[in-house]
Formats: sequence, C-alpha cells, structure tokens
Amino acid sequence: MTISSRAHYAIKAMLNLAFQMPSPVSLTSLAKKLDISLSYLEQIFALLRKNNLVKGVRGPCGGYVLGKPSEVITIADIVQAIDINRKTAADFNGKPQSATMFAWGVLEQRVSNHLDGITLAAILEETSERMNSNESNVVAA
Repeated sequence: MTISSRAHYAIKAMLNLAFQMPSPVSLTSLAKKLDISLSYLEQIFALLRKNNLVKGVRGPCGGYVLGKPSEVITIADIVQAIDINRKTAADFNGKPQSATMFAWGVLEQRVSNHLDGITLAAILEETSERMNSNESNVVAA
C-alpha cells in the first residue's frame, strides 16, 4: 500500500486536530501550518467529514475537531477515507493475475493490517513520551 500525498496531509491534519483537542482548529490556520492550499485542504476535509472522522464547529472560534475519540481512529481509517480509488488485493479476486501482482496484494494487506493497529491516541502518547525525553530538541505543534 502506498500512502498518497493527499493521505499523508490528511494524517498530518488529523494529528494536528488530535493535539489541539478539544479546541476547534480552523482550516486556514491548518493550511498555513501544513503549507498547503486551503482549497486542497478543503477537499481532504470533505472526505474526512463524509467518513465521520472530523466534524465542524460553527461560530467565531469554530473550526474542526475529531469526529470520534482518538483512541478509535486508526491511520488505516484515514488512508481509506482519503484514497477512495485505491485498489486492493480483494479487487483482483476471481481475475487471473501474475504471482508478482498477487504478492503485491499480500504485502498491501499486511501494511493495511499494521496501519489498522495504529491509533491517533497511540501516536499522541508516544510523541508525548519522546518529547519528554528530548525536551530541548522538540518544537511545539
């Protein structure tokens, strides 16, 4: 499984939201932080919102927050929400394929299974632990 640049930005954005919880984060500030265009980020958030991974908060201090607890959002959830046209090994079932394509499907499934075991909460926890052990070398999110 390759993680597209769009999924990469989605993961970064979701991590930013998780670090800022429970405060909403505006897409404008997030686009600046991630150094991407606002319209590109809006496209990403439309997919994240459609998959209930984020929700909007209205008002003068509005923005976006996580749509579910960080303990249940996995990296695989984010990638699957963003890379909607990605083919998996299951897409080839019943069709003849080369051994290489079959092996690639097996590898993609293993990577997907691994990403399914990594939650935003786990990344936040590990980041916090590493930041505490390297306080002088880390810049705040």
